[in-house]
Amino acid sequence: MSKQRAQARAAREASAARRAAELRIAREKEAAERARREKRARMWRHLRLWRRGTSGRRRESFGWLGTLVLVVLLIAWIVTRSATVVVGTALVLIVAGPVLGLLFFDRRHK
Repeated sequence: MSKQRAQARAAREASAARRAAELRIAREKEAAERARREKRARMWRHLRLWRRGTSGRRRESFGWLGTLVLVVLLIAWIVTRSATVVVGTALVLIVAGPVLGLLFFDRRHK
């Protein structure tokens, strides 16, 4: 009788050890997969051109303002074909740039 109990106990211990090893392997695989996903996400966040957040919004606002200035200068050139008018428009935009930025892109009061 004790031989049978000893064999049964040995079988239970072996199956418990096997299950523990399988669980450990599964946890290690899951941890490796999670680490790989987090590394990929960190790399993607680092490489993104337009980042979200306050600095990203500020950068986007400057981008939009720069695009608007270039479009205005291009329209001035196309309409007049005069370098003097384009330079004058650029000087006006340089002086009026901060005011235009506050008017169009300031989100503090909204």
